[in-house]
Amino acid sequence: MTSTEQTLSAGRAPARPAADRRRWFALAIVMAAAFMDLVDVTIVNIAIPSIQKDAGASLGQIQWITAGYALAFAAGLITGGRLGDIHGRRKLFLLGIGGFTLASALCGFAANPEMLVASRILQGGMAALMVPQVLSIVHATFPAMSVARSLACSARSSASARSPARCSAPC
Repeated sequence: MTSTEQTLSAGRAPARPAADRRRWFALAIVMAAAFMDLVDVTIVNIAIPSIQKDAGASLGQIQWITAGYALAFAAGLITGGRLGDIHGRRKLFLLGIGGFTLASALCGFAANPEMLVASRILQGGMAALMVPQVLSIVHATFPAMSVARSLACSARSSASARSPARCSAPC
């Protein structure tokens, strides 16, 4: 009896290294997207003095630049998750990451504070489509035994985005 026959007779599917590699590649992509979302919030908070000085933004506009993103993100988060259930996680993730990237470019090219506020609100809405799909894709892609390990990688990417100290947990 070959090892494949022994594995099949034991009730387990044979290991497929190509499929395993694809799962970890998918994890890297969705974690990069989650990392982009976290870094974006940090970058804007750091750039506030420059935005005030260079764009001539008022205090109220600065508040809208930061809170507009959070408002659109929070308002659309549950809807984004449900749309992913209805129309497919992959489709919504790709739409969200594409829209988030486009909105980021619009933020970078904003000619005035009003355009920046509108772009940040759009960016928050696109993040609300993208972020709920991350955990959904992880749970759908990894078997129950691997979910804890993949979520540890998720926590690691979130921790490294929030603090300058490097996380040393192996993934």
